[in-house]
Amino acid sequence: MTHLKCSAQTCMSNCEGLCALHAIHVDGSTAEQKDETCCGSFIRQQSGATNAVDHFDARPETTIRCHAHECVYNDDMACHADSVQIDGHNARASGGTRCSTFKAK
Repeated sequence: MTHLKCSAQTCMSNCEGLCALHAIHVDGSTAEQKDETCCGSFIRQQSGATNAVDHFDARPETTIRCHAHECVYNDDMACHADSVQIDGHNARASGGTRCSTFKAK
């Protein structure tokens, strides 16, 4: 598992920078740079709602299924980076996020 940090505070799965999902998907099958990637598991928190995640569910280690085939950390669609940063502070959809750890081969 990879150590995941996430700044997408508008995502329902975000809990103080950690993710409550046991696995996420990073999309960007044709990505050549980090801005062409996104968190495919992003689910926007509806206005007026609070994150429906329990602090006990959120943990730093998360399985990352990576569809960014040109990333050096992608090995058979699994991310092998020691740590990953997902950015998207004010994201409204998955396209507003990105994998800042992406590094082209």
